[in-house]
Amino acid sequence: MEAPVRVRSNARKKRPGGAGPWLLHTLGRTLQVAGLLITLVAATAFFGTKSTVAMLRLMLAGVLVFLPGFLIVRYVERQQKKS
Repeated sequence: MEAPVRVRSNARKKRPGGAGPWLLHTLGRTLQVAGLLITLVAATAFFGTKSTVAMLRLMLAGVLVFLPGFLIVRYVERQQKKS
């Protein structure tokens, strides 16, 4: 009987997940930047006016856009550390 043949390869293995984590990370960062820009626009557009409630609502909208992006990026980075 012949001995089994062993093959040593220097080929790199593909990372698990493919493009999924990269796209998810990009989406998270995009949401973060959009949320920060919305908050910045709210602070500058309503500065010195009597529309305090409108400014606070727009700032809340910016925070509500920012938070999911922050959580997505944190999740993806933790998954990358595990593997």
